[in-house]
Amino acid sequence: MKKVNKWLALGLAGLMAAGGLAGCGTDKGTPAGTSNTSASSAKDAGETVPLKWYLAGSGPQADVETVQKAVNEYLLNTYDMNIDLQIIATDYANYPQKMQMVISSGEEYDICWTSNWNNNYYDNVNKNAFVPMDDLLKENAPELLDSMDTSIWDAVKVKGKIYGVPSQQIFPKQNYVVIVKEYADKYGLDVSKVQNLSDLEEFFKAVKKDNPDMYPFAASSNGLMGKHNVALGFESIVSVNIPGAIKIGDGDLKAINQFETDEVKEFYEMMYRWTQEGLVRKDAVTVSDNAVPDMKAGKHIAAINATYKPGVETIESANFGDKEVVFATLSEPYLATENLVSSLNAISQTSKNPEVAMKFLNLVNTDKTLYNMLCFGIEGTHYTLNQDGTVKTDDAKGYNPNVDWMMGNQFNGLLREGQESDLWEKTKELNVSAVESEALGFAFDSTTVTNEIASVSAVYDQYGKALETGGVDPATVLPEFQQKLKTAGAEKIIEEMQRQLDEWKASK
Repeated sequence: MKKVNKWLALGLAGLMAAGGLAGCGTDKGTPAGTSNTSASSAKDAGETVPLKWYLAGSGPQADVETVQKAVNEYLLNTYDMNIDLQIIATDYANYPQKMQMVISSGEEYDICWTSNWNNNYYDNVNKNAFVPMDDLLKENAPELLDSMDTSIWDAVKVKGKIYGVPSQQIFPKQNYVVIVKEYADKYGLDVSKVQNLSDLEEFFKAVKKDNPDMYPFAASSNGLMGKHNVALGFESIVSVNIPGAIKIGDGDLKAINQFETDEVKEFYEMMYRWTQEGLVRKDAVTVSDNAVPDMKAGKHIAAINATYKPGVETIESANFGDKEVVFATLSEPYLATENLVSSLNAISQTSKNPEVAMKFLNLVNTDKTLYNMLCFGIEGTHYTLNQDGTVKTDDAKGYNPNVDWMMGNQFNGLLREGQESDLWEKTKELNVSAVESEALGFAFDSTTVTNEIASVSAVYDQYGKALETGGVDPATVLPEFQQKLKTAGAEKIIEEMQRQLDEWKASK
C-alpha cells in the first residue's frame, strides 16, 4: 500500500482552482469562473425547459416545491436560464427499484443520482441508460470540467467515456462506529480501544440488559457491507453487492469472491448472533432510511457508517436526536476507485435537453448560491443563518434533505451549526493522507457479463441483505447463497475481472 500523493493532490489542486476550498459563504450573482453566456442558450425564445432530477435520501421533502420555484427564479434572473426543475426524491432502500422501473420503462427524465452501491453506475452505463458526457462537458460545462483533475475524471470512465459527474467531497473511506456518549460513559466504554465491530459486543449486551426494549446496534436494508468493507479488508471492483473484490494491500491484484472469505462469514455469524441476543432487530432487513427514525427515537444507540470525515459529529448527532456522540474508527482512510464512483449525477439517454441538463449540473457544482439553496432551502424559511455563518436546520420547516454530498461540490457548501470553520481544510488533509489502492483508476468493463451481473444482483437481493442484517442463520443460508451466486455466473464475472485487471496492471 502507498500513501496518496500526486494523484489526489492534483485533484485537490483542481478543487482549489475552482474556488472549492476558498470558503463557504454564498456568492450572490455570478460566481468566479462561471460564465453567464455559457448558460444563456438554455433559454429558447422564452420557452421553459422542464428538468427532472431523481435523487435518493430520506424521501420527498414536504416543501420541495418552494425550493424548486426559488431555484427556477434564481437561474432565470442570474443566467437567463429558463427551466422548470422537478426534484423527485425516493428513500435509499426503494431508490434502486424505482430507478430500474424508470429506466426500463423508457421514461423521459434528465438527471439521476447513481453510484456503485445504489442505482449501480456501471450497470446503468451498460444498459445504455446514460449519455456519454465528454463532449457535453467541454461544450456546456467547462468550469465543472476544469474543477477536477483529469485523473479523477479518468477514474469514473467506462469504456473510455465519462457517464457521470462525481460529487466533490471526502474521497477516501474510513469505516467507523458512532455511539451515543451518555451510554459510552455510563458503561465505561473506551472507544480508543475499539478496533473491530465485534469489540462492542459486551458493551451492547450490557446496554440491552438494562434497556430490554432497546436494540443497541442500528441495522437496516440500506446495507451494512458497504459501510464495513474496508474494515473487513477488501475493496469492491463493481459493487460490494456484486462478487468480485481485491484484498486491501494485495499488489498482485487477485480478484476474489468476497462472499466466500472468512471475514464476511464471521461478519454474518456475528450479526445473526446479535439478532438472537436482541442487540439488533430481527426484522432489520425491512427497515429503510438507514434506521435514522429509530435512532432519533432512542431505539438504537450505535450505528456503523462508511466514511469518517471532519464535521461528521454534527451530522451523526442530528441522526441521534441531537445527542452528543463519540466515535471509534475501524479502518485507516483508504482511497479506491469505488470511492470516486460512490456518488455521481448522470444524464439520461431519454433526456430531450441533455445540453441544458449539463449546464444545470455545471452551475450546481460551481455556483455556491445555487448549491446551498438545493442543500438547505431558503434562508429564513427553511433554515437560519447563525452569526458565525453556519446553518441551523429544522426538519419541521419542510426542507432538509441532508444529502449535500449527493448533489454536487460539497466544498462549496455552507457549514452546519457546530461544524468548525476549517472543516474543508481538514477534509483536504484527510484526503491527502489516505492510503491509495493498488488498483486506483481501474474501471471494470462489464459488457461481456451484463446478464451474469443482473443474475447475481438478484441473488444478492434474495440472500445478501438478510445475511448482513442477521435475519437468517448463515450456517444454513450462506452455503446456499454461495451456490446460487455460482449458478448465476459469479465465477465468470470474476474471471473477466481478473483478465482486465491483469491487462490494466501490465499497461501501467
